[in-house]
Amino acid sequence: MQTESQTPAVTHHHLALLTITLCAFITASPAAQADKWLVSIRADAKPDKTTAIKTFEAPKELGSFYGARIRGFVHAPKTGEYIFAIASDDQSKLFLSTDASPENRKQIAHADAATNPGHYKKFPSQMSKRIQLQGGKKYYIEAIHRQNGGGGHVSVAWLVPGSTDGVIPGKNLSPYPSGLKGKITHELWRDYVALAIKGTPAVKITSKNDPTKPVPGGVHWFWRDHRNYLNKTKADNFELVFLGDSITQGWPGDLLGKYFGKHRPSNFGIGGDRTENVLFRLNNGELLWTTPKLIVLMLGTNNSGFNESGEMAVGVAAVIHKLRSMLPETKILLLAIFPSKDPAHYKKTTGANAYLAKMDDGKMVRYLDINEQFMDENGKLRNDVMKDGVHLNRNGYVIWGESIVPMVDEMME
Repeated sequence: MQTESQTPAVTHHHLALLTITLCAFITASPAAQADKWLVSIRADAKPDKTTAIKTFEAPKELGSFYGARIRGFVHAPKTGEYIFAIASDDQSKLFLSTDASPENRKQIAHADAATNPGHYKKFPSQMSKRIQLQGGKKYYIEAIHRQNGGGGHVSVAWLVPGSTDGVIPGKNLSPYPSGLKGKITHELWRDYVALAIKGTPAVKITSKNDPTKPVPGGVHWFWRDHRNYLNKTKADNFELVFLGDSITQGWPGDLLGKYFGKHRPSNFGIGGDRTENVLFRLNNGELLWTTPKLIVLMLGTNNSGFNESGEMAVGVAAVIHKLRSMLPETKILLLAIFPSKDPAHYKKTTGANAYLAKMDDGKMVRYLDINEQFMDENGKLRNDVMKDGVHLNRNGYVIWGESIVPMVDEMME
């Protein structure tokens, strides 16, 4: 497959609206690496639904929280340079092979956030560069689609050299691995449904604040940090994740490296976050399509000002459930909510921790309470571990690191 840096003149419909600001052809995406994107669609399992579609456009409004794949062959009607584009809600990736073999596919376009149906120019990355195809030859093509909440859609369009553009029609498609022209295969996997979290309290949420309802954080830095973590997610160069609020975010980088550097750690803490804010982040792309071996979760401190102990635990359980559904192969080290100097806060977190301890399943979710390490011989919070009664100082992070290293090492194996 050949590519060039210039694009041909385009004069029709949605593709025609795009100019020479097309994304680069990502030649460093071999099939083996591309397979990691199949995690969200559970390609090792039978699809929950398989249909034959007559154009390269999936049915809309198929529900929420699923992964999908459209794959087959595209038949080039003539020799020349083609442009491909993808639009979706929510994320999607488009792969094209140099021939009819899936093993030779490379990523040529992607949409990292939702677009309107048929809107191929929201992001430059949605379009490929010019790609040389031979007339009469068939090429393996594959689109991976991730749908979170709300309605969804995905479509792939092309610009045929010297001709019109639009969604690739059935006459130029055939299913994989074999079949007549006219259709292509659409496969859908509903999200893995995690088992009920053992020990989750059976409580009715009576507080105005619902710790299980995803909402963005109210602090002014929330969106900045969320965008940063979406970029981290896209880079996907970590095996160990620390997820939580400001106490997690405050980890000194050198200490994180000292204790956990061999595991390629990444910090996903945001100051001010409550359980419902972390749920929002997970629902909106953070850690999506990643494969960390372990997540260290310490969360709930900020819910103590809004929720009772049982509600706090339900909120943490909702985050665990979401993580288990998103990342079924990822283990979770659940830490007891840390103590503080505020008696009311400490009472609530102690009650919440009694519930959290019951969520340990001995395998995928492990619970660890290191709070005694922060207390003196009289059971009072030590004066040398926190800087303000809630947030750890450097010595506090040393204690945190040294206290969990053995279990982290064990769970990372």
